[in-house]
Amino acid sequence: MDLWYYIHRHWSGEQSLFLSFWVNFVGLRLLIWFIPLQPTLLNLTLLNPLPLAISLGLMATDLLVFIWQTVGLIRCGEKHVANQGGMALVWGTYAAIIVAFFAVGTQWMALYQLTMQPAQTELFTTRMDRLHASRYTLSISDDGHTMHFNGTISLGSSKALRRSLKFNPSVTELILRSNGGNIYEARGMAAMIMQRQLNTHTEQECSSACTIVFMAGLKRTLGQTGKLGFHGYRLETDTFIPNVDIAKEQEKDRQFFLARQISAPFLDRIYNETYSSIWYPDRRQLIDAGIIGPL
Repeated sequence: MDLWYYIHRHWSGEQSLFLSFWVNFVGLRLLIWFIPLQPTLLNLTLLNPLPLAISLGLMATDLLVFIWQTVGLIRCGEKHVANQGGMALVWGTYAAIIVAFFAVGTQWMALYQLTMQPAQTELFTTRMDRLHASRYTLSISDDGHTMHFNGTISLGSSKALRRSLKFNPSVTELILRSNGGNIYEARGMAAMIMQRQLNTHTEQECSSACTIVFMAGLKRTLGQTGKLGFHGYRLETDTFIPNVDIAKEQEKDRQFFLARQISAPFLDRIYNETYSSIWYPDRRQLIDAGIIGPL
């Protein structure tokens, strides 16, 4: 059967009401809904967002098909009434046309929404990494031999340091400016410094967990205005945290300091300081304890 002849017969209302309604209208409308214009399928097969030209082209094509379906069905219904006089089936086709009209409108709205740029939903872990990274900076000197860490030692600091050292193999010194932060990250940074045998230096302040990083230096120096701050450990929350023993954590870092040839009396003084009271030893005390060398 010639396709155009079939299309013309439906348009003219010359087919049976059964064929016009169930095949040309209901069947074709369901086919259009579930295959070519189904937004879910388009979302999987086309660009996201969907180009506006494609969306408008699909809607225009569907509009022409819907007009052809509707006009042919109405004409077929009119001929059915003229030949057989029964209105019940015809009223049913009119109701189906109204339902289909709203379904088509909903479908077109879904197609248009696919043309909009989807909202960029940031993963929670990505957002937290970004927030942690905003608390510190890592920079390289022009000659590539000195790296600067400025800010709070936060989650991800050791990973960032590892990445920076990987891409800057000529770095020989890390200059620190930090009031402290996460001791676990500080330990990770210290391990990398010892592995790379970097020198450490501070021109301003390096306190709390920062001193762990500082002590990892092969050669440790202090600028004229630099100072190192020490205190005992405590949790920053009153909530009980399982598997965290502050005394053990403090002893672990005490042993690290001892391994770096720091005097035991100096360490006793450090850990006798309360968390809220930071001790800033003078240069003579730092030299005598083995923290830094003489200028």
